[in-house]
Amino acid sequence: MSKVAIIGYGNVGYHLANRISSKRHEVTIFSRTPTEDFILSMDQLDPDAFDFIILTVPDDKIKEVSDSLTASEAIILHTSGANAISDLNKHEKHGVMYPLQTFSKTKEVDFNVIPIFVEGSDEGEKEIFTFVRSFSNDVRLMTSLNRSKLHLAAVFACNFSNHMFHLSEKLLADLDMRFQDIQPLVEETFRKAIELNPSKSQTGPAIRDDEETIGRHMGMLKDEQMKNLYRMISESIRQHQ
Repeated sequence: MSKVAIIGYGNVGYHLANRISSKRHEVTIFSRTPTEDFILSMDQLDPDAFDFIILTVPDDKIKEVSDSLTASEAIILHTSGANAISDLNKHEKHGVMYPLQTFSKTKEVDFNVIPIFVEGSDEGEKEIFTFVRSFSNDVRLMTSLNRSKLHLAAVFACNFSNHMFHLSEKLLADLDMRFQDIQPLVEETFRKAIELNPSKSQTGPAIRDDEETIGRHMGMLKDEQMKNLYRMISESIRQHQ
């Protein structure tokens, strides 16, 4: 059993705290702005009292929070896909554990199927790997450079696709329909992407060079940003097939 401090209690911190504590590690949560009785303030954190300190703060605050911690024997970790391991260089033992998943407090996730990408300093990597293996079945080593490329791919696959869903939701609202009304279409789209690969499963007017349908769609869109987005994505589909 390890003693673990988690700094930050947003979406990632919430799920990691639940998962790590369920594997019999002792977890204490800290925050710069505590919002619940069980969350301690940062000035109560004694790094020497912990084996691991996990930063789940916004990416642009990782180095600032890391540098604010006094040097200790604790292993300092961040969970960002975009930030390099060097943000933690103040500490001898440090590393990254990046869970490749989208997190929301209101939606449970299955850590048994989430890959976690790990990187560590020479002094800490073995211990980090062992620790992460205690609560994850899929742990992989990856450098900061490759992890940033993975994060970019994840943004396209997750964040951008969800934004497309949001725009679809807005268009459906004009018909007094819900996004759930096109659930069979969305689910089949993802099934095909997984089973056939996205490069083999593209359909629609752009891949068919159906200018007549594209023109009608463009005429229906009154929002200039959505119209430009439709045009750019249609052209991207053509160019990348």
